[in-house]
Amino acid sequence: MCGIFGWIRLDRTLSADEVAEARRAVATLAHRGPDSEGEWCEGGVYMGHRRLSIIDLSEEARQPFADASGRYVLSYNGELYNYLELRRELESLGARFRTESDTEVMLEAFIRWGEAALDRFDGMFAAAFHDRRLGRHFLVRDPLGQKPLYYHQFHNGIIYASELRALMAVPSFRWRLDREAFYRYLAHGYYALEETPLVGVHKLRPGEWLAVSPSGVTRGRYWHSVPGGEVRQGITDAEALDEFEHLFADSCARALRSDVPFGAFLSGGIDSSLVLAYCHRVNPDLRSFSVAMAEADFDESAKADMVRRHLGITDHHVFVMDGRSVVEAMDDVLANQDEPHADPGFVNVHFLAKSCRPHLTVALAGDGGDELFGGYATFAGLRGEPWCDALPRPLLTGIRSALRHLPGGDRYLGLHFKLTAYLQGFPATPATRFPLWLATDDPDTLAHLCPASAPGFFSRFGESGSLYGPIEELMAPVGQASPQQRLLHYYQQVFLPEFICAHTDRAAMRFGLEVRSPFLSPALVAFANRLPDHMRVRGGSLKWLLKQAALRCGLPTPIARQRKQGFTFPLARWLKSALRDHMEHLLDPAVWDDGLVDPAVVTRLRDEHIDGRRNNYRLLYALMVFRAWRQRTPDVEVPR
Repeated sequence: MCGIFGWIRLDRTLSADEVAEARRAVATLAHRGPDSEGEWCEGGVYMGHRRLSIIDLSEEARQPFADASGRYVLSYNGELYNYLELRRELESLGARFRTESDTEVMLEAFIRWGEAALDRFDGMFAAAFHDRRLGRHFLVRDPLGQKPLYYHQFHNGIIYASELRALMAVPSFRWRLDREAFYRYLAHGYYALEETPLVGVHKLRPGEWLAVSPSGVTRGRYWHSVPGGEVRQGITDAEALDEFEHLFADSCARALRSDVPFGAFLSGGIDSSLVLAYCHRVNPDLRSFSVAMAEADFDESAKADMVRRHLGITDHHVFVMDGRSVVEAMDDVLANQDEPHADPGFVNVHFLAKSCRPHLTVALAGDGGDELFGGYATFAGLRGEPWCDALPRPLLTGIRSALRHLPGGDRYLGLHFKLTAYLQGFPATPATRFPLWLATDDPDTLAHLCPASAPGFFSRFGESGSLYGPIEELMAPVGQASPQQRLLHYYQQVFLPEFICAHTDRAAMRFGLEVRSPFLSPALVAFANRLPDHMRVRGGSLKWLLKQAALRCGLPTPIARQRKQGFTFPLARWLKSALRDHMEHLLDPAVWDDGLVDPAVVTRLRDEHIDGRRNNYRLLYALMVFRAWRQRTPDVEVPR
């Protein structure tokens, strides 16, 4: 688990000044790799690396790593969980290894199998592979997007990094804010798909590669998660459970490979409880780590304690997250966030990672269970689509308006919150309904907030060049699939990589902590995506298969049959109290002088929330996070 940076010039050798700039960029990634640093530079190629040592802690395993011939060089961030199996296969083909590292296994796999090696990898990674003889530089991101990779292509080369801050640290480049991407950020609460805050800077998408050579730059995809492509309609309940158990047990066992201290996050939810239960079978001495919330309606620590007592885990750590710790964690998040990401749960994961780091270097988590097996309330909401689609638009508009003016309270996932979010998805196209359900606010509100946006940009219907145009394009390949399969596709392509995985990676790597997610094994994802719909939602029960797996492995019934709660804190409530000063400082009308939003609308949204007239916390927090980011990036030009 590390941080990488690279600078490729196709027209000339990098100058001494450019190499010095590259080294300063690598230094900004020190938190991702606190153990050591390395670089490889030749002609127009610079590869820099910060290392967090997990497998083979020796100096021989440092990166960038070259093969024995010196022709190939690898720099990568992540872990290959199946590196031992790959190593044995490569040794049978004549390969000889100098280290015990997964890095050398990945490099040898690229040398032996080329891009076909990617189909054999089980892990999380963002990697750069350089062939000195061909002058070819190959970038790749893991199938589920667990590890980030940003890049900027210019007229005679490319620059890339694990985090946006490293690119922004290079003074040879000037950056401009991407207005349309900002508007989409306000709607999503994060930068989705390949977008970033900056014009010309993109994220490599999950399962994508990008090759740079003297003949130009090419980009392709080696892995694509498409639910419902070949649904196994005849599979029985017992067969599905058996296969899940086999795949999940294998993934958990591989995720436990480490040469440094490790443990498991335990929220008390089904996903983290399953991870702990299966990993505990392999390692009975496994430690667990939980957060107890001071607010009772957000606290899951009693459930976590039930699970660890049931499993017989005695080395259990509980960290109490009260008002003071939330404020401290939020201060650090706002002061250091690399890219605006307005998930309140980011603060929780940040607090947990910071609290755990003195005890371990690797943590196991339950990320992915909801996105693979239908764990969100939106999956239940699919049943009401035909009824709401049939309602006249004026009636829908009237109902949404009435809800908007009813005091909603601050209860997390309360009835008012759910109804407002659900009706926000009508009218819409089958593709745009999903992001509308999860949006920070209604497009009409966003249009008033951003009066400089192009006419029609905040349309609900995904026209080309509009707010949800990229989503309409993304969803086209699954247009004929079932509603559940389409929703799975949206979650796996958008929400999982750039919301869930992004906040886990950034929060944990802020403290040099690696977090592994056994649910995100490619084999398990492929299995889940071929399941018939009733294996996920049955009789109104979400995540049916995982609940059955939890019962079969002996977890307590209250754990196996619980409803999803979510790992967050009462942000809506605290914006009126403990975090009010933060909000009023960041949303002061005087700071919104760049024409991005209307300060008067910001003030109205803030006052409505404080007075309890409307719960605007999601949009307000998105604005707060963005403004804090802008305070740290004053050199980024805002186009008028």
